[in-house]
Amino acid sequence: MHQIQIYDDKYQLPERWDELSNKDMAYLVKLTQNDVSIEQVKIYMLLYCLKAHVSRHRKVYGDQVRISVGKESENVSFRVRRKKYLLTPEEVCSLAHLFHFLVERENQRYGIAPQYYIKPDRFVNPYPTLRIRMQKFIGPDDGLYDITFEQFIYMQTYRDAMRQDPQKINHLLACLWHRGKTFDINRLDKDAALLRHLPDTQKIVMYWFITGCLINLGDQFPRVFSGKEGSIRNNVFDSQLRLLDTLANSDMTKKDAVRKGNLMDALYSMDESVRKHDELEERLHNKCGC
Repeated sequence: MHQIQIYDDKYQLPERWDELSNKDMAYLVKLTQNDVSIEQVKIYMLLYCLKAHVSRHRKVYGDQVRISVGKESENVSFRVRRKKYLLTPEEVCSLAHLFHFLVERENQRYGIAPQYYIKPDRFVNPYPTLRIRMQKFIGPDDGLYDITFEQFIYMQTYRDAMRQDPQKINHLLACLWHRGKTFDINRLDKDAALLRHLPDTQKIVMYWFITGCLINLGDQFPRVFSGKEGSIRNNVFDSQLRLLDTLANSDMTKKDAVRKGNLMDALYSMDESVRKHDELEERLHNKCGC
């Protein structure tokens, strides 16, 4: 956590995605659903995480901004220990810049001003378990390290399907949050129907977690992933099945074991296969002198 000092008072602010609470995340989702610039997003997040608000402008303050910071009571809905500060707009913007970790700069094209977008680099599962209409759902571990290769196949498939039908997010989430101790593809449709009742804001928070984990996996296995939000090369359902066939060495009797196997084991196997293939191509290239 960042520790900041305003006058003689010290406060803590998150310095990475995993330090945002679920409420912080939900507030960020609402900001992104409105026509709010990136700079405004950072200022709003600063005020929200400080539990602060800007007082009405008065001429006596000149160019300064009056900010009231208070801690919410755990028992009743009012603020206690409220403090007030006068800050310049530059000081507010400087503090807000601490939330720059929320965004990433797009590759700049010639003659076009740089653009920024929200990059949900989250690793910790915000909802390890869920209760929906008296049904308990079990979610994945942090980083998706415990999911099976089968879950990964269907997860990638429904991520791709969301481009045409955003409602497929329910099926995407059902690939990772499921009833029962283990994932069962035969329950996917029913699980998705229950997950449909979650608030849209919560679904986006869960989707951001998935995206963050895939970014992390892409960083861990750059040879396997294309590097764009954890997308495997030529990511379509057919390519997922080809990967399954490759990992099973085209042996039908091994495919079910590969499906039920751990994703991380599969990724290490794919990474080693790609490494050997790249080395072979490099040797042939050097041998031919091409």
